[in-house]
Amino acid sequence: MMNGQDDDSELLSVSEFSQEDELSSSHGDRDSSFEHEENNKKKKKKSKEHEIGSKETKSVFRAKLMVYLVLIVSCVTASTLAYFFTRDQEEDDYRNDFKVYADEVKRVAKDVIQTKIDVGESLSIQITSYANDNGFLFPFVTLPDFERVSANLRHMANTDFISFISLVPREKKAEFENYTLYNNEWVQEGLEVQGLGDVDPGPIPSFIVDLVQMFGVARPDPNALENLYFAPTWQTGPAPFNASTLLSDVFVNPQLLPSIERILSEGTVQITPIFKIVIPNTAAGVELERPFEVPHSAMTNGIYDTLEGNGDLVGFVYTSVPWNDFFNGILSEGTGDIEVVVSENCGEAGDSKMTFVLDGEESYLKAFEDAHDPKFDSRRESTVLTNEEFEAGEDGRCRYELEIYPTNKLKNTYDSNEPLIYSIVVAMIFVFTTMVFLVYDWAVQRRQWMIIRAARKTQAIVSSLFPKNVQDRILKDVDDEVQREANKPLVTRGNRTKDQLQNFLKGKDGVAAAEEEAQMPTPGARSSKPIADLFPEATIIFADIVGFTAWSSTREPTQVFQLLETIYHVFDEIANRRRVFKVETVGDCYVAVAGLPEPRKDHAIVMARFARDCLIQFTSTVKAMVVELGPDTEELGVRIGLHSGPVTAGVLRGERARFQLFGDTVNTTARMESTGSPNKIHVSQETADLLTAAGKSQWLRTRRETVVAKGKGELQTYWLESTGEANTVTTSGESDTEDSKEENQNGIKPAAVVAPAPAVPSADKYNRLVAWNCDILAKLLTQIVARRESRRTVPDPVGEIRKLEEQYCSNRYVLSEVQEIVRLPKFEAESQRVDPWSVQLSEDVLSQLKDYVQTLAAMYRDNPFHNFEHASHV
Repeated sequence: MMNGQDDDSELLSVSEFSQEDELSSSHGDRDSSFEHEENNKKKKKKSKEHEIGSKETKSVFRAKLMVYLVLIVSCVTASTLAYFFTRDQEEDDYRNDFKVYADEVKRVAKDVIQTKIDVGESLSIQITSYANDNGFLFPFVTLPDFERVSANLRHMANTDFISFISLVPREKKAEFENYTLYNNEWVQEGLEVQGLGDVDPGPIPSFIVDLVQMFGVARPDPNALENLYFAPTWQTGPAPFNASTLLSDVFVNPQLLPSIERILSEGTVQITPIFKIVIPNTAAGVELERPFEVPHSAMTNGIYDTLEGNGDLVGFVYTSVPWNDFFNGILSEGTGDIEVVVSENCGEAGDSKMTFVLDGEESYLKAFEDAHDPKFDSRRESTVLTNEEFEAGEDGRCRYELEIYPTNKLKNTYDSNEPLIYSIVVAMIFVFTTMVFLVYDWAVQRRQWMIIRAARKTQAIVSSLFPKNVQDRILKDVDDEVQREANKPLVTRGNRTKDQLQNFLKGKDGVAAAEEEAQMPTPGARSSKPIADLFPEATIIFADIVGFTAWSSTREPTQVFQLLETIYHVFDEIANRRRVFKVETVGDCYVAVAGLPEPRKDHAIVMARFARDCLIQFTSTVKAMVVELGPDTEELGVRIGLHSGPVTAGVLRGERARFQLFGDTVNTTARMESTGSPNKIHVSQETADLLTAAGKSQWLRTRRETVVAKGKGELQTYWLESTGEANTVTTSGESDTEDSKEENQNGIKPAAVVAPAPAVPSADKYNRLVAWNCDILAKLLTQIVARRESRRTVPDPVGEIRKLEEQYCSNRYVLSEVQEIVRLPKFEAESQRVDPWSVQLSEDVLSQLKDYVQTLAAMYRDNPFHNFEHASHV
């Protein structure tokens, strides 16, 4: 029955709206001819503008095309020049750096040779000084602490071997052999200095091994040096592991004889040809070649019996020149490879070459020949290391030369992608310049698009605050204000700019600034009329949350706003569905109106349905939020008041412009709400008359007592009810006491009073309290589990837990469990590694927790301040 009436009223409204549309159409036909003429003028104007714009577009396009062609040609030319210029620069860097590396190798190599010469000379002077200071005659001289002295010299010269060789006349052979038998303790001392004191070198030979005669290498000349002297190796650094290698005659090596003879004749330091170190085996009489065939040369410095210039040669210092280590440390780390060819020319002794690779600080032998890459011959750098004043091989002298070449690896370090990169960068610069023209075109269009988007955003904001017709009037006022500003004299632009800056700093947008300026008092009349209208027929609703003040005083701000946002969102959805205009919310009061900005005949019916829906949704919403916001949330109610009448509505312009309602209808609606009851819809006489006229009298119940409203006197009001209305929840101090008294006295429910619905069953309330407590305790349990997992703590065994339970159960009184001080645990970062939200409690735990809470709840009695509900709140 009721639904049928609703459908009839809606059909009636549609019919009425159709009639209004027909009237509007008849008025529109009168102006159709005028509008047609205006449209023709606009089309002609647009056509002419399009023709002019097309010509301009073609001219601009030609200019752009010329610029693009010039940029393309410039791009190709500049990129090519950049490529070749950068490549030539890399080649110059390669040549210059290699020249620097080669000069460094030449300088350091000469310094190394000179250092080895100086080391041999230093040892020679020490031996002569020691013999002269102690009155020893050669060859019966042994330099004390030879191991330490030679170690320092070896370190300085970067050599691996240095020795003191005596020249022993053949007639003193037996006497020298006897001398060595009683003066060989330096061997053991040397091993101890090396940290090899536990090594037994064995005895030294008891005689000088005459290798010259053994191998038949003596020259037939009786005055030849090897026929007059023995040259036994006496002291060596480092000391030998096997003393049997001592007293070997070095004259067996024919390469040393020319050097020693030249020392006798010239008194200069000599260098031998390149050889591989050979260690003779006196027992087997064979020669053992050193592993890896490491090339060596030898520096020979003469030892004289006096430090004066006319002394006799009594021996010489033999300093090894290991070529493998010769070039180490010459170049710095990270330097590219270069190749050094060492050429040795010793005349009759023959020529030999070696190729070394210098890779940064390290060096290694590449081949026993000239193995450099021939394509780098043009980059050759050379220098002479020894005997620079003599020709190669002159008089048997060894002349060492260095030839330095770059390698592919060094060349590749300078062959980078930079030429290509620079050419691409230059090209990209021109491409970027070309794109600027395109971007400029796009930027202009984008700017217009942003203006349109900003206008749409402004329109959206205005739409959310004001009705449609009010929006149009506001925007029209803004356009008029902009036009007036544009027509102002130029001399006032300075102040205008300052005003715009001030508006920007205050955070005002263009619309707000225009509205504010429109409200500023000016001499004479205002720049625009106020935006306000009178709506003779409208229905207003005030909906206030009952008990909100007390409830919010015990809640956090986030919980308060969570409740309000949820409820108002539900109300807004209903308003959109019912086509009710939301005016504002003031605190916990919701204000809406039907019948404006679009007038409608059924505004009272629409508002009644809206009020009913809000009441139903409010009750279900607060019940659903009990678990999140607390058990007393369901006790909140809503008090709704409706009144119909004329309303003045408009925009109250100022710093915070708002759409507002004014008039006696608004005040009366507020009285309806304030004098109503929780979870009831209080309706005025005017709204009730409109509902009755629409055939909805069955929705109304007359309120028995009259309402005394300030400024109105006594008013007859009604309660609105319909099928599906929410049950009434009574709160202390806010129930309709008069209706209740009348019902109790007569024993029947009066026709004009709505009896309160039965209270919420206690079982439902009890279950919600249990669920709320379980949720809180479950969160605490997840924190405990997370802390245990973070600290890897193992729970106590069941036996320990039982023992603790027995200890607690032995206390008869609750007060015995009271602690004066509760010590909190110290904060530990490791205890926070596991997120409590990631912990999932099992169903068994949750079931036990629920049983635990229900057991505690059953132990409470229904005392006013000591019951389960009160304990839950605390």
